Amino acid sequence: MTAPKLIIFGSFTLDNVIAPSGAMLPRNCGGNVVYAAAGAALWTGGVGLVAPVGADYPADFLARLADRGLDLGGVRRFDAPHGMNVAFWYRPDGSRERRFPPDVVARIPPAERARYTDYTVHGPDHRYRVWFEGSPVPADVPEAWIASAAGAHAAALPVQRHIDMMRHLRARRPDMALNVDSPWFDERTPDADFESPLFAAIDTLLPSEADLAIAFPKRTPIDAARTLTERGARRVVVKLGAAGSAIVARDAAPVSVPAVPVAVVDPTGAGDAYCGGFLAGLVETGDALMAAAFGTVSASFAVETVGPLALLEADAATARLRLAELLKRLGRIP
Repeated sequence: MTAPKLIIFGSFTLDNVIAPSGAMLPRNCGGNVVYAAAGAALWTGGVGLVAPVGADYPADFLARLADRGLDLGGVRRFDAPHGMNVAFWYRPDGSRERRFPPDVVARIPPAERARYTDYTVHGPDHRYRVWFEGSPVPADVPEAWIASAAGAHAAALPVQRHIDMMRHLRARRPDMALNVDSPWFDERTPDADFESPLFAAIDTLLPSEADLAIAFPKRTPIDAARTLTERGARRVVVKLGAAGSAIVARDAAPVSVPAVPVAVVDPTGAGDAYCGGFLAGLVETGDALMAAAFGTVSASFAVETVGPLALLEADAATARLRLAELLKRLGRIP
C-alpha cells in the first residue's frame, strides 16, 4: 500500500446512542478518527489513521476499516482496556447530552444502563487521563506518511496533543495543509495560552457552535470565531449543525454554507465527517468555500446512516451530485 495522501489523527471510541427519535441504537465501534477518515474517503483514496486503541477494542472492526480501504499503519495497540466509552442522548432538535437526565435513564432497561455511562462524567481527572491515553503522539505517525501526505486533520484531542502533532508536521512539511478540531484550550487551566503555539502551526480551526459557547458563552458563534482570528487563527470554520457552517477568515466577511437537507437518523460523527470532507476538499481545490461544500456533503451522509461503516459505503457518484447541487445554491459553477 502506498503512503496516504491524507492523515487523520484522533481517537477510537465505543459509541452508545439514543437517537433523536428516542430509539436506543446498538453499540457501535466508532470514534472521531473513524468518522473524519470516512468523511475524507468519500472523496479520495489514500486516507491514513493515527490513533491508539486499547487491548480490548474489537479487532474485527479494525479489519473492516482496512477492508474498506483505510490505512491503519498509524494505529497503535496499548496494553490496557479501551476506556473511551461514550454515550450520546440526542434531543429532537439534534442537540445532545453526555450526562443523561433522570427521566432518560429511567427509560433505559437496567441491563443496558452500564453502556450508557459516558467516560467524561466521572470528573475532569478521569476524563483527561482516559483522553490522553486514547490520543496519538507524534511518534505514532509513520515516517513515510509525513513525506507523502498533502494534508492532515486532528479531530478533538487534548490541546497539548494538538500542539505537539501540528508542530511536528509543520516543522517537517511547511507546505502541508494542517487543520484541527476543538479544543484550542484546556478548561482545567483557563488562563494558560495554548492558542498562540497552536494557531501558529495550523491553517484551519474547525470548532462546533457548542465548542465556541464553552469559551465565549455570551457571544454569537461568528463573533467568537472573529475573536479567534484576532488572536492569531488564520481561518475558523464553525460547524452549526442543521444550520450548516460558516467560514470566518482574517480581513474577510463571514461566508455561510447551508446544510444538505436529508432525513436525520443519527447525528453522531457528522461534525467529524465534515472535517474530513473539508480536508479532502481543501487539498483537491485549495479553496475554503469548496472545502466547506465537500465537508457539508460528507456530513449529510453521516447523519442519514448509523455508524461509520455505513458512511464508508456511501456512493461517491451521489456525493458528487449533492456537491453540484450545493454549489449551485452557493452561486458556484460545479
